[in-house]
Amino acid sequence: MKQEKSQPRIHKSICNECRGNGFIRFRQTIIQLWNWSLGYSRVRSCKMCDSQGEITYDESKVVPFNNHRDNACPHN
Repeated sequence: MKQEKSQPRIHKSICNECRGNGFIRFRQTIIQLWNWSLGYSRVRSCKMCDSQGEITYDESKVVPFNNHRDNACPHN
């Protein structure tokens, strides 16, 4: 029986920078006096996910969690 090399699994996660929206909105303040401020909102594309909202990576780049019974963990 010939073993075929399986393709790496693709994982997706929601981008933490834009929270899955693909764009980041931030407020630009011009003048602020006590609780009153004058400003405007700016929108820019998310550079972390290239405005897709999801980050894709293959399984070879995933770092597995250590087993908590490992001797390297000081909290045993």
